[in-house]
Amino acid sequence: MPPIYSKEWKKAVVNMRGSIRQNRTSPCEITCPAGNNIQRMHSLLAEGRVDEALLSLHTKNPFPGITGRVCPHPCEGKCNRCGYDEAVAIHSLERYAADNGHAPRLRPLPDSGKRVAVIGAGPAGLTAACFARLLGHEVSVYEGSAVMGGLMRHSIPDFRLPKDVVDRETGAVADLGVRVHTNVQVGRDISLQDLLDSHDACVLAVGLWKERLLDIPGKEHLQPAVSWMKRSTLERRSLEGQEVVILGGGGVAFDCAFTARRLGAASVRMVCLEAEGAMHAPEAEVLQARDEGISIANSMQTTAVTCSADGMFQVTARPISSFSFDAAGELHTEVAAGAEATFAAHLVICASGLQADLTALAGLDVALTPRGCVAVDAAGMTSIRGLFAAGDVATGPGLVSSAIGSGRNVALGLHAYLAGLPAGSNIDAWFEDDGSMALAVRPALDAAHVVELEEIMHVDYHPHAPRAVVPASEARPRLAFAELEGGLPDKAARSEAGRCLHCGHCISCGSCVESCPGHILTMTEDGPAVAYPEQCWHCGCCRIACSTGSVAYRFPLTMML
Repeated sequence: MPPIYSKEWKKAVVNMRGSIRQNRTSPCEITCPAGNNIQRMHSLLAEGRVDEALLSLHTKNPFPGITGRVCPHPCEGKCNRCGYDEAVAIHSLERYAADNGHAPRLRPLPDSGKRVAVIGAGPAGLTAACFARLLGHEVSVYEGSAVMGGLMRHSIPDFRLPKDVVDRETGAVADLGVRVHTNVQVGRDISLQDLLDSHDACVLAVGLWKERLLDIPGKEHLQPAVSWMKRSTLERRSLEGQEVVILGGGGVAFDCAFTARRLGAASVRMVCLEAEGAMHAPEAEVLQARDEGISIANSMQTTAVTCSADGMFQVTARPISSFSFDAAGELHTEVAAGAEATFAAHLVICASGLQADLTALAGLDVALTPRGCVAVDAAGMTSIRGLFAAGDVATGPGLVSSAIGSGRNVALGLHAYLAGLPAGSNIDAWFEDDGSMALAVRPALDAAHVVELEEIMHVDYHPHAPRAVVPASEARPRLAFAELEGGLPDKAARSEAGRCLHCGHCISCGSCVESCPGHILTMTEDGPAVAYPEQCWHCGCCRIACSTGSVAYRFPLTMML
């Protein structure tokens, strides 16, 4: 068989598993929790087509301005360019597209006559609502707080995520025709059973808001981290001159530490189970903590908190050598040799994890996982027919980008259910040039092959180039609530996007056509193509010459001698 090319989608793709066009892909795209069309975004940005790049993101993710700021970008750690020079700044390019492109005008499918209720206006709920509306359904969202956005609006501090970005992108979901009912608590103001009775399907996307305090002596003295962050976001009450201790080493704990410093705390100390170098937070945040004078006590387990007569707290912790969690989420530690440590504090914040608050499920017998999350099938449906669950309430604690990917996949599963399709049906979805959605129901092909760096035999086609440096925000006072980073300038963004190796996606470089000894390949408007398949020698020259690893063969080969 002659070579088979893997090429980028020309259309704005939401889901495409039934076409062979893109049968190879990159480690970054397969790693992205939101499922972003990363390479397509890079191609368009490198050509200066920012609006189209933003469209390519919106087909997967309604919130690229948010994830372009708060996602810890696991995609970059898998970028093949890491083994060549430096990873592409995918995270910064996503933000650039969101901040500089004009938001696309997407047109929903004709009304289906079906009604969908979404419980929760966080990243998973609003993503599910967005795509359910684009798929033609009437969608109503029920949110217990006064505003949309969930943790994006309430719990992520302004220096990481300005609220105007959240308002801009969540508002765009409502502009699609999604009805949003705020200050309505499902399970208190209205029952989930009533919603199930009055709608054709429901999506539970309430996230994880029930805070888990350490079960230690003195736990009544602990301030739950997320609740404290919500109050601090609204009130910014001064901590001038106070000493703060934070129990935990994850992203929420770091956000609490950075916020406490900006509220004027004299000292901030984190006490965490994780060893140095194994923190559950990006290395950049650990470096920022050091730069801001935040102390980190690693490999320490808090055992008690006591309060003295003068109102000061004493936090006692012991050294550990290792820790683990069992299937039910219970902590197990190995105590290490060494003396206990004691830390004084005016305020002790506990960031020891979150659990699902299943108040909305009152009166319903819904199957749960061993860790107390809602159990779902591959389409996102719970044990109750017509009730779906998306985001952290189904998966456990995750990233904002993971919740977005979950919400989109649940919307597709919900659509298949409402359309009466067999369980497991694959729906390919994309947007036409006029912004209207199109669908096709066809069997899913095998998952795309992930191209690693060593498979790109002509990698030296790509010149070595340093990664773009993301500037700090202009005139930012130290330890202020202003955003920490500025965005990439236009020229830097185009140059950085051009560093992408496009692993597994043909870039029409023409190297394969030039290297074919039998001249069976030709260049077309859609890139290289096989003009004379019956004359292919299967010599492999095209594969060797390929600068992206996008050439594959179907075996067994038939050879003409």
